[in-house]
Amino acid sequence: MSLKILVVDDDKNSREIIQMFLSKYYTVDVAINGVHALEMIKSHDYDVIICDFVMNDVDGMDVLREMNKMNKGAYFVLITAFGTGDIAVKAIQEGAYEYLSKPFKMSKLKDILNKLANRTDIKEQKQKNNKERGDSGHSILNTNSEIFLEILKNMARIAQTDVPVLITGESGTGKEVMAKSIHEYSKRKNKSFVAVNCNAIPATLLESELFGYEKGAFTGADKPKKGYFEQAQHGTLFLDEIGDLDMELQVKLLRVLQENQVRRIGGTKDINLNVRFIFATNVDLDEKLKEKKFRSDLYYRLKVTELHLPPLRERKEDIIPIAEFFIQKYSSTDESIVLSDKAKKILMKYDYPGNIRELENIIRSAIILARDTGIIMPHDLDINLSDKGYTKFKNNLTRDEIISAIRECGGNKKAAAEKLNMSRATLYRLINKYSIKDV
Repeated sequence: MSLKILVVDDDKNSREIIQMFLSKYYTVDVAINGVHALEMIKSHDYDVIICDFVMNDVDGMDVLREMNKMNKGAYFVLITAFGTGDIAVKAIQEGAYEYLSKPFKMSKLKDILNKLANRTDIKEQKQKNNKERGDSGHSILNTNSEIFLEILKNMARIAQTDVPVLITGESGTGKEVMAKSIHEYSKRKNKSFVAVNCNAIPATLLESELFGYEKGAFTGADKPKKGYFEQAQHGTLFLDEIGDLDMELQVKLLRVLQENQVRRIGGTKDINLNVRFIFATNVDLDEKLKEKKFRSDLYYRLKVTELHLPPLRERKEDIIPIAEFFIQKYSSTDESIVLSDKAKKILMKYDYPGNIRELENIIRSAIILARDTGIIMPHDLDINLSDKGYTKFKNNLTRDEIISAIRECGGNKKAAAEKLNMSRATLYRLINKYSIKDV
């Protein structure tokens, strides 16, 4: 079986030596550090990850843990020049397939890969993980919020078209989950979904990763490579953090969108594209325009259709269902963990500056602390209600006061919420609480 391999090492010489040797036998990509590796793993399906242990910011163990969270099903080989028995044990416990101490003979690495190439369970395991991954992200889109329900309705309509979509919202609000949902409800659902975080790839590499390159285009380009645009052919390309793209790349992206063509670095021919584009940003693009840090012509190309995802504090009704989804996701199959009523109240009172991603981390930590009892209590939650995240609900308003405010605003609930100094989500919750209809 042919293997697709990712080599991760922040030492250029070590990285290139391994790549040159393995390229004679397998398809090999490289990542220059842990952050770059996670972006590559997220966007591609690799059979084997060969990763250095000691790297700045994100080390080899971090890459292994994050890869496991993605359910990618790749085999992981950890290599290091600073090895100890303790590191080896931890690596194997975390799920690494093999551990090599530098310096090692390339023949030993080749023997390991030969064994993996002859295994028949790689494809089966990857298919299983792909199936699980396809189902895992959508429960957080289940909603009791009127606001988010409208967003999902719009998403379903947009998915049936091929127009570019701009998804905006604070960090952690689920922009990539929404992008995946658009893809999976579209006619392209059986084709590739390629996700790229423009901030996670070093600026010096981003252009070559997006556009690809021809053999000899630059030092180290020993064979042609398809960029993300081509990899998404007939499918969907999701470009996250698009608001931080530098001006030169903005010009090149605009040309791709205008012409539906891409030219590899060092190439002479344009390649026709059939790609659905979805973009996302957590920055205010209007402010970027005013500061002349974002091109207006590109802005209007991106903003053919926009979906704005509200922060979690504006969809309070969804906090407990999302929390329970994460409990189910991160609990083992033989344990039953539930939220106590007091824990639910704490979760509902917090404003989540980090949004859904923060809630996910809070629940994952709480599960570990609650394993002995099976019940998540307030002291298991990493939440300090004295923080800015705490909001007192406007539950002291009477039914008549709410009705009066809505009528004074001509039935406009957004305006009524502003008048009452509350979010629309809180207003909808009180409308449901008091069974207010036909105002």
